[in-house]
Amino acid sequence: DVSHAALQGQRVEFRSFHNATRQPGPADHGTAIAAMLVGKAAWGGLLPGAELIAANMFEVNETGKVVGSGMGLLKAVDWMVEKQVQVVNLSVAGGDNQIVRRAFDTAREQGLIMVAAAGNWGSEARPAYPAAYRDVIAVTALDRERNPYARANRGSYIDFAAPGVRIYAAVPRGGRVMSGTSFATPYIAVLLAVQIEAGAPKSVSRLSDILSRQATDLGPPGRDDVFGWGLVNLWPRCQ
Repeated sequence: DVSHAALQGQRVEFRSFHNATRQPGPADHGTAIAAMLVGKAAWGGLLPGAELIAANMFEVNETGKVVGSGMGLLKAVDWMVEKQVQVVNLSVAGGDNQIVRRAFDTAREQGLIMVAAAGNWGSEARPAYPAAYRDVIAVTALDRERNPYARANRGSYIDFAAPGVRIYAAVPRGGRVMSGTSFATPYIAVLLAVQIEAGAPKSVSRLSDILSRQATDLGPPGRDDVFGWGLVNLWPRCQ
């Protein structure tokens, strides 16, 4: 919802890639993430001076269920490559399939740095994609006491942890408190964007190394399947 008070006057370009025969998904989730990323400071925007290229891949199917479109995701990645996006915040989680895999192969080949939500299935056996793909940085959620979000996925693909429980964020016609790994992802995406803007190499391994060296280890020593490398305590030097 680009008319929301949190986003009015901010640099946001939005396109929806839903199937033209269907209605797009509701605007709540996308508005919340967009406002967290580049919303006005009064609304908690993490990097209000940045430009956001926002793409919708959700649509309402014939049964009234909101579903993600793999083809919409592929088109969105192509658009972001065209727009020369540096970091892609992926507050989405689903299964692995050929179209989704192709979208992320394309993104990787074009040098996009991808940051994705670890998933909210409370599962250790069922990885969430795109977070579990190679060269995608996966983010899990913590509460204010640094406990893991109860429904967060666990697994060897988890990289970092960030706040994601009871986050107040913008939604159409106001704001509300929400929880999930989706709301942790913007914190890491913003830190990576600032690092790249400051001259850090656009390399997933190098950027992950920068963040891991500034992380507070919250679980067993080293990387673990609950917190990854831990809570990142990198304070960016913003202008």
